[in-house]
Amino acid sequence: MKKGFSLLELIFAIVVIGIIGSFAIPKYLDTRNTAIASTIKRDITSVITSIQSYYLLNKKISKISDAITLNETYWTIEDLKITYQDNEKDCITLEINDNSSSRILNLTVDSTTTSNICKILTNDGTKSTTYELF
Repeated sequence: MKKGFSLLELIFAIVVIGIIGSFAIPKYLDTRNTAIASTIKRDITSVITSIQSYYLLNKKISKISDAITLNETYWTIEDLKITYQDNEKDCITLEINDNSSSRILNLTVDSTTTSNICKILTNDGTKSTTYELF
């Protein structure tokens, strides 16, 4: 009786693993992008709510980081602007601007970006919007 596998058995096992991998890997990548897009949407909602609450309580805001702490893996944080970049292109921008009598929070979504995560966000209904800070 032999101990081990024949070359034919090994080739068959490698082919089966390859076929399974050809289905599993794209599904895994799609699930990962959907999860990141969901995290970004949740972050946007949290940022908007936190900035509005902070401004309502303090009547001023000099840094977004005073109102909320974000994961710097996904976001680039400046004083009054935060940006999500995908493939080194701006996809989502939240910026506080001074209007003549009030401050405004602008949510800008670049719908022309070809990255997967930005497409998912746009297809889910994330749109450019303006919020007034009272």
